[in-house]
Amino acid sequence: MKILKLKTLRMALPASTVFCILAAGVAIAGVGVDAELPEYNPTGNVSGSIKSIGSDTMNNEMALWAEGFRGFYPGVKVEIEGKGSSTAPPALIAGSCNFGPMSRAMKAKEIDAFEKKFGYPPV
Repeated sequence: MKILKLKTLRMALPASTVFCILAAGVAIAGVGVDAELPEYNPTGNVSGSIKSIGSDTMNNEMALWAEGFRGFYPGVKVEIEGKGSSTAPPALIAGSCNFGPMSRAMKAKEIDAFEKKFGYPPV
């Protein structure tokens, strides 16, 4: 088995692929889903809209998530805007989106602004 350096992976593979490889590594390390969790059962007729503003690097991940979500709830419109990680915190704080995907950690000033608005840290 040939082992590639992470630097090589970053240059040769899309971020979503690297994420999957890293996630697989965690799964191999013994992290799993609790077998006692019940299977998810969608609730009634859900409709409305969900908006994501944030990292363009995360667009494919968000699109895949939206596709899966809409499989359960086809009446929900999902809008995804990828304009960069720095757009996520202000959009969340302003209430103009429901999700703020970021491909980097939040900066201290972004966390402080979020906590000031909502009274709890972002997750």
